[in-house]
Amino acid sequence: MSVTRGRLLRAESVHDVKPIALATTAPVPFGRRVPRAIVDADERARHLLAQAEERGRLLLESAARAAGDARLAAEAEGRADGIAAVAAKAVALAALEARADERGLERSVELARLLAERLLGEELRQDPARITALARRALGEARGARRVRVVAHPDDAARLEAERETLGAALDVLEIVADPARPPGDLRLETEIGVLDAALAPQLDRLTQKLRESLKK
Repeated sequence: MSVTRGRLLRAESVHDVKPIALATTAPVPFGRRVPRAIVDADERARHLLAQAEERGRLLLESAARAAGDARLAAEAEGRADGIAAVAAKAVALAALEARADERGLERSVELARLLAERLLGEELRQDPARITALARRALGEARGARRVRVVAHPDDAARLEAERETLGAALDVLEIVADPARPPGDLRLETEIGVLDAALAPQLDRLTQKLRESLKK
């Protein structure tokens, strides 16, 4: 900062001189002493405010976790209910399928029996000697009887009548009777000591039961 040099004025020009107003600065105020109690109270207030904010934050986090847990619990319960419903439907479906399988099994067994009967009937028609051989075995079981009555299907009875001399029974004790109620291949021998039923139906029943048991395994 440079200082401007002064200028000398003559006496006659002094009356024209105007005073210069010097700028004055405002006085600097003195510092104010704050009591310690007020400072401590302010610090405590700030501390309490910070604690309140922290507790609020923790409460919000806890509420959020609780809401999340409740949502997860609801979802888990919903899933459990859904799984239980699906399991119940699966059990019902399995029971339905089991009943359907049982019905299907019975139909299959009955169909197999019917097919066997037809095959046996066709075999007997194609090979009449089979019924003759069956009659011989049955008459062999009744050997020694004084009277033998053979009851057979009309077609079988006609074949046996034609083969009477080869059946191995005395002609005077043998009687062949046609019975339309007898299925082809079924023979019944009636003697004074008892009745021998050489029928195919019981054999088919046994075969049918074995087939049913094997299919259930």
